[in-house]
Parts: sequence; structure tokens; C-alpha cells
Amino acid sequence: MPRIQVPVLFLFAALHLLILPHCFSQAPKKIKTIVVDAGHGGTKDPGATGQYENSLRSKEKDITLAIALKLVDELKKALPGVNIVPTRTTDIYQDPREKARIANEAKGDLFLCIHADSGPLKTGRRQVGTRTVTRYKVSGKGRKKKRTPYQVVEPVYEYFKLPLQRSGTSVWIFAAHKTSDKLKAIMDGDENFEIEAGGVDSVVNNFDFNTTEGRIIANIYATRYQFRSDLLATMVNDEVRETGRQDLGVSQRQKGIWVLQATNMPAILVETGFINNPEDERYLNSEKGQQELAEAITRAVQRYKEQVESLNNNNGNTRPATSGNGSGGNGAEKTKADPLPDALEKRPVKDVKVLEVKSNKIKVDLFDDGEIDNDIVSVYFNNALVVDKKSITAQAHSFTLSLAPGKTNELVLVAENLGSIPPNTALMIITDGTSRHEVRLSADLKNNALVRFELKNNN
Repeated sequence: MPRIQVPVLFLFAALHLLILPHCFSQAPKKIKTIVVDAGHGGTKDPGATGQYENSLRSKEKDITLAIALKLVDELKKALPGVNIVPTRTTDIYQDPREKARIANEAKGDLFLCIHADSGPLKTGRRQVGTRTVTRYKVSGKGRKKKRTPYQVVEPVYEYFKLPLQRSGTSVWIFAAHKTSDKLKAIMDGDENFEIEAGGVDSVVNNFDFNTTEGRIIANIYATRYQFRSDLLATMVNDEVRETGRQDLGVSQRQKGIWVLQATNMPAILVETGFINNPEDERYLNSEKGQQELAEAITRAVQRYKEQVESLNNNNGNTRPATSGNGSGGNGAEKTKADPLPDALEKRPVKDVKVLEVKSNKIKVDLFDDGEIDNDIVSVYFNNALVVDKKSITAQAHSFTLSLAPGKTNELVLVAENLGSIPPNTALMIITDGTSRHEVRLSADLKNNALVRFELKNNN
């Protein structure tokens, strides 16, 4: 029987991540090293290039390097105690495995991959003049057949590439859902995506998730890094939006970004803009645009670092919920003192469900309703945060609520992103000790959803 050899790097990563999970859950996670990768590089892999008429003929490798170097500088200024490691600082080619090796050997806590997007260009044409050509008219048959020449004037066209209409910045993560169907899709590599992948840096097609090491990587990523990659990607998208630039959201790619799937840390890929869109190309080549993107990503990393390091690392999905009337303990009092987020305070509620329950103590299990498509939501009970920016899947986020008798008790679902199949849809299984209720809610970036509880008097 043939022997399956598992590379030492993969086995070491598996052991490092899967042994002693109790120890990992107790020590607060510190961000000590951040790896910044400038996509593509060298003459072998220029990446996408500006090809539309009158483009700047930009090369993706140059844009990514310029932004990555500015990002390294900004991160060093903002996080002086953190080791910032660039994979390249000059125009050199690196095999994607080399990039992953650099990141893993640096013991990175974050991997930030900088790219520029593109897409297929349509061809246009225009008339640039005319020319006179000779044609022939045939008359008669047999020996009497006669060819009579005549001249016609016909247009002369030139052809050119039309620019892309799509523009904006998107953030990508390597998808590794915990459900069996999605995990199988990762290992089969049978899903299609629209992300630009023209260079060898983005795509290495011979990596097989059906191998032993492939399954190890998929499971490691699913169990440890998926949530944190989601979290950072969402924060980057939010900071890009704050600049006024078009944000295209967070998406998942289940094949093709080898440097994301082979790095032993949370990892994101930022498609900074479309190199074949005129406005984007000029933005990406400008000092202002490059600096703005570097600063936006840095702010997101700062937020991420603060949140990760402030967690008690018990890997809990929820926080205790109270009635929010000031008598529920410290959590309610803190929530009352803090300002409400704009997403809760300013978005209207369009999807309202009214539920009659028989007990003031109820349990809620929160799932994705339908396809697992990276829906990230927050949940508030009487304005108190219960679920904070969690990706909903087939695994339940469970929490309990204490209803306040004689008062309005409302549970609000807030979309923190748009999954790949908008809107964000949630299934809540609600039990009150005697009855079980299924409540389905839909929310997006413009509208929230709400469950209003009515406490039935049993007297």
C-alpha cells in the first residue's frame, strides 16, 4: 500500500494548534507579529496590468508594493511594540510557498495580503476613416459569364479595450465553514469565484485538499482562524467605507488563494481597487490613495488588536443578557452608560415578529437560516449587546434572556455585513421551558429585524 507522506510543516502546525486547547483558551491572545505581503512581484509575476485605452499601464506588483510599504510604516508607528514583517520590500518574485514560509517562520499573528483586482475587458471599436475597395459583379452563365469590376467605399475601424465599470475595495478570506457540506467543498475545490486570479501569486492549482495534509489545514483553519479572519476583514471593510471609498464587502474564496490557506494565522486579502477602472487606477497610483488605504487598514488592525487582546479568551459566543432596566447587574449598567451604535439606533426595523412566551426566562439558539454564506450579525436585547459580530452557521450561538414583566422586551438582529447571498437570514430557536418556537428574521445594512416578546400571565 502506498505511503502517504505528510509534510513536517503541516503536522507541526496541526500539533501546535490542536494540542492543549485548554491552555489556548485560558491565556489572553497577544498580537506580537504582523506579516504584510505585497502581492505578485518580479518579471515572472506582474499580476494584473492596465490594458484599457489610455490607461496608465500600471502593474499590480508595483501598486501592491507601494501600498504594502506604506502599510508597514503606518503599522510600525501605530503599534511600536509589534514586529511588522514584510514578505518583500523590492520588486522580486517569490513563490507563494515562500511567502507562506516567511509568515509561518516569523510566527505571525496576522497575515495581511495586498492585491489589486481586475476583470475581463470588453472590446470596443470606432471608425477612423474610409477606404476604396474593388469588388466584382458576376453576370451571365457558362462561356457568357462576365465579371464586372466596381468600386465601393467602406469604413475603416480600430479596436480598443473598454475600461471596467466596477470599482471599489473588497476584502477576501479563505473560507473554511464548520459544516460538513462546506468543509467538503473546501477539500473538493468545486466552487467558482470572480476574484482576479491572473498571476501565479494568487493561484496554485495543484494543492489538493483531499490529501491528508489538506484535510489537516482545512480543519485547523475552520476551528481556529475563521472567526478572527472574518472579524478583521469586516473591520477593514468598515474603515475603507469611512474614507468615502466604495466598499464591496467581505467575501469568501474556497480555492486559489494559497498564501491565505497555508499561513498558520488569521489571514485576509485586500483587493485595493480595480486596476482596469480609470478612477481606481489613478487612485491606486496616487500617493493620496496609497496612504489612505494604508491608514484605513492600520486603523482596522488597531481595532482588531484591541478587541482580541481584551477578550477573556473563553471562546464564548455570547455575553449574559439582562432585562436592560437597570436591575440586571453590571452588564446592564455599562450598556446604559455607553452610546448605542448607529446600526442599532439609526436603522429602521422592517421585519418584526411578535412572540408570546410563558416564562420570563427564555433560551435562544441562533443559526444561519439557509446557505452558510458568511452572515455576520450582532444581537441586542433591550439595547444590551448579547451577540457581538458573530458569523452565524449551523452551529448555535446560545444565550438566555430575562424578560422584564410589564415592560416591552425586544430582541434586535443587526447585520454587520452582507453575506454572499443577501440579506442576512437568521433562525432563532426560542424555548421558554414549556414551548419551542422557530423565528426567522432577515436584516441587511439598511434595515434591522426584531422579535418582541409578550409575557403571558399564567395566573
